Order: sequence, then C-alpha cells, then structure tokens
Amino acid sequence: MADTFRNAEAEIKIILAGETAEDARRSLGLDPGNGKHLGIYFWDAPWADGDGIRLPLAEAGAIVRLRRPDRGGKDGKDGKSDLTAKLRPCDPAALPSKWRENRGGKGWEFKVEEDWSGGDRVWSASLKVDGNYEPPVAGEGRGTAAWPPPLTRDQRDLLAHAGVTDDGLRDAVALGPVRAVRWKLSRQDLDRPLTAEFWSVDDGPCFLELSLRAPHADAPGAQELLERTVLEQGLRPAPQQASKTQTVMTELARNHLRRAV
Repeated sequence: MADTFRNAEAEIKIILAGETAEDARRSLGLDPGNGKHLGIYFWDAPWADGDGIRLPLAEAGAIVRLRRPDRGGKDGKDGKSDLTAKLRPCDPAALPSKWRENRGGKGWEFKVEEDWSGGDRVWSASLKVDGNYEPPVAGEGRGTAAWPPPLTRDQRDLLAHAGVTDDGLRDAVALGPVRAVRWKLSRQDLDRPLTAEFWSVDDGPCFLELSLRAPHADAPGAQELLERTVLEQGLRPAPQQASKTQTVMTELARNHLRRAV
C-alpha cells in the first residue's frame, strides 16, 4: 500500500494514560513551561446510546479539529491556529488521484500516512489549513459562532469521501477545549526527532502521546527503538493502545450531553 503514494510515511505512536502519563512526563523531563500550549476543539453530533456515546462523524471516519494557541501558555496570541479535516481510518486506494501525494502550499498541508500504535496499522489522510480562527463556543452548533466549522472547499471535498457532506455536518457541535502541551525533542537514544504531546480534559482523562515519523521501510526498526526507549525509562504503556482522540472526544461528548439535560 505504501508504494501507492509518493512520500507517505508511518507515524509511530505510544500512548500513556492517567497517572502513567503524569509519571512519563516527569521522567522525560517535559516541563510545561518549555512546551507549546494549545487549545483543541472537535466537531461531531453526539448522542447517547444507552450507557454509551455515539459520535457519527468519527464513526464515519471523519475528524474535524481546530488547534489554537492557548493564551495561558508561552505562545500567547502570536502562535498559529490551524483547522484540519481528516479521514481516519481511510482506504488510501479509494482516494481520487489529486489526493495521492503529500503536498502543501502557503498556509496548507495535505498528507497521507499510516499510524502505527502497537500492532495496529491505520491509514489516515488529512488537510490542514492555517488561519486566524476564533475559538468556538463549545457545545453550541448551528446558528452560533461555532457553526459551521470554517472548512475550505477542498476540506469539504475530502470529508465527502467518508460520506460526510454539509448536510451531514448540520447537527455538529463544537466539543472542547482539550488543553494540550507539545514538545519537540532530540534524544541521543533515538535517531529521529520525537514529539511529545500531553492532553488533559477538565475533570477527565489525561494522555501523553510520544510519536515519531519514519519511512515505511524503516518503521519496524523505529518502532522497536521507541518502545525500548520507553521501557528503559521504567514506563509501561497499556497493552491496548486506544486512540487518544476517540477517547477524549467521547469524554467531551459525554460532558456536553450532561449539560444539555
């Protein structure tokens, strides 16, 4: 599959949750004062299904995400914001020819990559657009500042390949914010730059994701090295590596539905 796309990479991830995430942050010397602080929002149309939560856009493989500099962090108002439309999971072979190559231009970037997390392999395709985006009003939808998410025509076109159209976004609400801190690290025990991102939700879960990128041919060795580095720090990731995005969106949606009662 990797040969189908020009310059596609694997993003190798390890996710630590709860107290393990806090322990990992301290063990790796990740000082929040030295990281990039972000507020992250998602759009979906959640509803309760018994004790569970349904997220129809995410279940269709469509993620709409806004990242903004957190003015409580060191970046203040001068950092960039970006809005991303992502298909995850997706079948790259089903994408039209114009979405067959990683590319970018002024203020935008498109990429197809394979996420490696433990034994899981999931393809994703994302189109990120930089801009001066205002924070949405979390939990509010059509007829408010949160609606619609200001997607470009190309972003809407990409989402349409998951069957998500403007009509499908009609009931979407903004969920968030997630408070995030990101660090870019260069470690002697790794031969590639490492990204660490700590996510937290008010009165909810927290996660630390460690990730690096590698060409597909090098991905098995890079994954083994990253896993060994984490174990040598005395850290034990959960054997089942649940998606932090899915877990956090579910928690945000649960909070939104409680407030709506």
